[in-house]
Amino acid sequence: MSGIRLQYLAFTGPDIETAELKFNEGLNIIYGASNTGKSFALKAILFMLGVSKTLPETEEIVVYDGVWLGLTMPDASEITLYRSTRGGAFKIHEGLVSSAGPDDGKVLKAQHDSKRTDNVSHLVLEAIGLSSKKIVRDQYGTKDNLSIYLLSPYAVVSEEDIIAEKSPVYSSGVPAERVFERNLLKLLLTGIDDSAAVTVPKVAERKAAKAAKIELVEEMITQLDAELGEDAPDRKEIEEQLERLDNSSSGLLSRLQETQGQLDTLVIERRAKVDRQSELEERASELDLTLERFDKLRSVYASDLQRLQSIEEGGYVLVAMAGLDCPVCGAPPDAQQHNHAVDEIEMAHAAAAAESRKIEVEQRELLQTIASLAAEVSGLRRTLSQVRNDVESLDRDIEAARPREASVRESYETYAQKRQKITRTLELLDRRAKLAARKAEIETEKTKRDGNSLPAGPDPTTAFEFGEAVKKVLEAWHFPDADKAQFDLASNDVTIAGKRRSSNGKGVRAILHAAFKVAIIEYCIDKDLPHPGLLVLDTPLLTYREPLTSKHGDLSEDEEALKATSVAEFFYRHLASLKAHAQIIVLENSEPPSPILPLARIETFTHRDGPGRFGLLARRK
Repeated sequence: MSGIRLQYLAFTGPDIETAELKFNEGLNIIYGASNTGKSFALKAILFMLGVSKTLPETEEIVVYDGVWLGLTMPDASEITLYRSTRGGAFKIHEGLVSSAGPDDGKVLKAQHDSKRTDNVSHLVLEAIGLSSKKIVRDQYGTKDNLSIYLLSPYAVVSEEDIIAEKSPVYSSGVPAERVFERNLLKLLLTGIDDSAAVTVPKVAERKAAKAAKIELVEEMITQLDAELGEDAPDRKEIEEQLERLDNSSSGLLSRLQETQGQLDTLVIERRAKVDRQSELEERASELDLTLERFDKLRSVYASDLQRLQSIEEGGYVLVAMAGLDCPVCGAPPDAQQHNHAVDEIEMAHAAAAAESRKIEVEQRELLQTIASLAAEVSGLRRTLSQVRNDVESLDRDIEAARPREASVRESYETYAQKRQKITRTLELLDRRAKLAARKAEIETEKTKRDGNSLPAGPDPTTAFEFGEAVKKVLEAWHFPDADKAQFDLASNDVTIAGKRRSSNGKGVRAILHAAFKVAIIEYCIDKDLPHPGLLVLDTPLLTYREPLTSKHGDLSEDEEALKATSVAEFFYRHLASLKAHAQIIVLENSEPPSPILPLARIETFTHRDGPGRFGLLARRK
């Protein structure tokens, strides 16, 4: 088996029954009324293959929180991809499951990254043999890595694309992408990518770069013009204005510096005086405290001297009475039996006298010290008074100097502001002149085409062989004039007898677009080339619509002619015959012909209550 096969698409939610859409390996037909979820199923498949980031916001989807896509890989292994209905990363589970624990499965990123393998795009491309393929994006060899998003138009075809007038090759509809899209077709039809292509310098890029440079420079010039104003003066006038301003303000800075210097000197001198005043006050306080203590010491000395003098006088009297008759009994000295401690009294008298002399010396020294400190305090008081007078004088000088300094400073600031404005204008004029010169320099740069552009798309031989495959498919469908079908390299589209597909009605364009995509599958099968192995077609048989109920309205003349044929039956029979090589899912509004019912898995969306399936998702009550 080549390519991948879808086994089922399931939607789960916490409080709702699982909505599951199953598929067979061959032909699958989903038909029913509009607004039943057929196109939603197509978009959900794209969502689960990592092609789109979000699901359509419908009333029915809000009750579901998870989407599950069961896949059979080319090696017959089975896996299931899970993704939140809100988008984001995927989880991959082994086997076919529709529920799992929060930690089950391996995380896969939704965003394609050619340098990593942990993303859904790499998983699918690796499975179908198209990973790491490079495709030239423009005629100069710029390469892009193939992703499932870029390949998806060959696997899933929406109703809008299948009826569009644009070529099936040009799926994006963007002219700038046409080289890439032709080279993508070449890759599918040859199996050879553009890894070997050599990138050459682009004239368009050089022109774009040149235009971008000029645009940027012009934008900068415009911004400068806006800053300069509408009536911006010329440079000479501004320079003269600056010269006049400088002349009129000559010496202003020196006067400011002088007045500021004077004020600063006064402030510094005052601060020194205040510091000196604090020192003097602190010293005077210390001396006052010392004098107070010394005065107390002097009182102590006086008290001690009085005590010692009393001791000394008493001792003197006792000693003097020692050689006399006893004043009590009148006994003469030689008749007395006791000396009444004369020796101790003499010693005490001598000690008291010595201590008195010592204290007297210390008292004299204390009085000298007190006199000296008192003199120092007196001097400090006079000095402190002078310092206080100096501080007051400096305060008056500072108050007188401040207005002069403020006046000069204000004048200088006014001058500085005017000068800054003028110099700013000069700077803007200089920058504008430089930008104008740079713009002129850029405009002279050459962007000459070098003639090395690369061809795009399949070569004529491959294109012819592919055209034969398209013819074969249309002949199998019994399409009118199928033998005249070709693939036109000029328009990269199918033509019938020279008539371009885009010149037909919607229904004919749809069937021819479908033939183009089916022919890709058959061509790849015949050439043994890689292909997704999956093709989803939305409303390829639009020709068989009912004009009164269809949003596409009345049939054109060529649609009427096609509707009268049996193309629908042969269309389904041919698709069913590809069962061994590809899985095809057809979304239609009309019921398939009854002979086809045994050949396909058919799912009917009734869009009405009662028996049968209302639509893809549970109907919102």
